[in-house]
Amino acid sequence: MKTQAIKNRNSEQNMTQTPSLPALYFANNDSNSPPTQTAIEEEFPSLQTLPCELLHACFAKYADWGDLAKLACVQSKWKNIVEDAAEFGGRDAVWELSMCLLHGDDEHDGSEKEKKEDADEQDSNAKNNRGLQKNEALAIKYLTRVSGVEIDETLLASSDGSSDGREVKSALPSSWTCPESDTDADEAALLQLATCHLSGVGLPTPNPQLALHLLQSAYHLTNSVESAHKLALLYEYPPQSNNLVSIDVVAAFEWFKAAAENGHIPSMAELALCYELGCGVAQSDEEALDWYTKAANAGHSASHYSVGEHFEEARGVRMDHEEACLWYYRAARLGEEDGVGGLRRLEDVARRVVPEAEADAVFNA
Repeated sequence: MKTQAIKNRNSEQNMTQTPSLPALYFANNDSNSPPTQTAIEEEFPSLQTLPCELLHACFAKYADWGDLAKLACVQSKWKNIVEDAAEFGGRDAVWELSMCLLHGDDEHDGSEKEKKEDADEQDSNAKNNRGLQKNEALAIKYLTRVSGVEIDETLLASSDGSSDGREVKSALPSSWTCPESDTDADEAALLQLATCHLSGVGLPTPNPQLALHLLQSAYHLTNSVESAHKLALLYEYPPQSNNLVSIDVVAAFEWFKAAAENGHIPSMAELALCYELGCGVAQSDEEALDWYTKAANAGHSASHYSVGEHFEEARGVRMDHEEACLWYYRAARLGEEDGVGGLRRLEDVARRVVPEAEADAVFNA
């Protein structure tokens, strides 16, 4: 069984970092070249006389990507300062710059942000878009570089994007040959690239086949259970792919299983549902109950109700209304309205097994 070994950019890695540059980056080493000045250089000649160490301390230690983008306009010899900072900072710097370019932010760590009201978004953009302009195509270029995966040229031809006549081939976890050269793959970059190729962000047209390839690469090369879960969703729910990937319940089941067996909690619940409904696999109440129980014990709130339902209806287990009420009670405690409904259905039993005070709150509401 695969072990979950995701390259996380959490905590300190998921926080934006000040772009870094070599200590002597601002040293004037081209004194033999003919002087060329921009209008800003002529207006602020003091920039040319400051010690390079002071410039480094002022700009490289405290500037964000937007500041460096503006600095590129100050001196002609600094026109490549943004690219140089990304190159010097390594993979994390290239990742952060690509996220800034993708979202139009001077600082962006790639993490999902909560949606805000329009006014809040405009205010946020005003504060966080001082120098670095949104450039989705350039972001794709940087993401491709940091992904660490050589893209198959045959996949670069985009799909026509239509809802019929698609030729996007399904892929299973077992149908993959791992390229030996792609040993330095980056999960976050591959997931973001796949999202862009599905939506066509930064690209002429969406390319669902390449998106699927990138997600498979993330799973096989970085042990990414998140990519396996994403693949399953694409095959099972067409809106997840903007209707560019055809439904394939067998492929969805296999990818849910791959993710669930490696500890992905939402996939455990989805896999249980596949067994419960016989979707992509032979129907089995026993397997469904087993995976619902695993998901519930791992913290999936809705699965508590599903376990209770199996005990209430004797699906894959002997009927036990007391056990059902205990699972409904746990679901209700976690905020699941269905759990409350289950307790009300079995009120006589629930009043015996649920703490009196909480039972009164449920049945007297």
